[in-house]
Amino acid sequence: MKFDGVIFDMDGVLVDSERMYLRANMVAGRQQGLTLTAEDYAPLAGASNATANAFFQKYFPGEKAQEFLNDTYALVDQYVAAGELAIKPGVKPLLRILHEANIPMAVGSSNYGRTVHEFLAKVGIEDEFAHIITSDDVHAGKPAPDIFLAAAQALAIPPARALVVEDSANGIQAALTAKMTPVLVPDLRTAEEILMDIPQPVLVAPTLTHVANLFK
Repeated sequence: MKFDGVIFDMDGVLVDSERMYLRANMVAGRQQGLTLTAEDYAPLAGASNATANAFFQKYFPGEKAQEFLNDTYALVDQYVAAGELAIKPGVKPLLRILHEANIPMAVGSSNYGRTVHEFLAKVGIEDEFAHIITSDDVHAGKPAPDIFLAAAQALAIPPARALVVEDSANGIQAALTAKMTPVLVPDLRTAEEILMDIPQPVLVAPTLTHVANLFK
């Protein structure tokens, strides 16, 4: 199928930030006396509000959840300031192929607008995208389709002609609900774990290089 546009998630797809968030989660948790493992925190990557709230209610009673989040964000800011944010392998070659094919691109991220622009600028690709849509721009985040539908509208393409590159179950579900074609590029979790509750087949690409092959 030929696609008229490509929409990228950011965390775990364009930038290697999920590992920073996981590391910050573990440090922030230890500061509150928790001994959770990386596996315990893994579901928070790309989590829906319901999943995140269930996690917080289990481990962080009262105001502890907000303290944990504040500590996590502060630690991530420290890691970024220290130069630890990296672009994901294969991003620049894929963007070059899409530019050469005159295929418009957008970012559709559930992260905060300030963070999305900061991270993309840090790795030198903010200007590669025609539009950047974040949680600040829509009413509901993933797994609702709002972010991706807004990105398709900004690109002036029909949702059915959009390819969405994602690394989370919520992102895949959002793309499917938007009637777009998702491709999963796993990051912290395996494809089997991510797609466990997705009711229909989804294209899986081991790396972004495999995504690039769709346009050659």
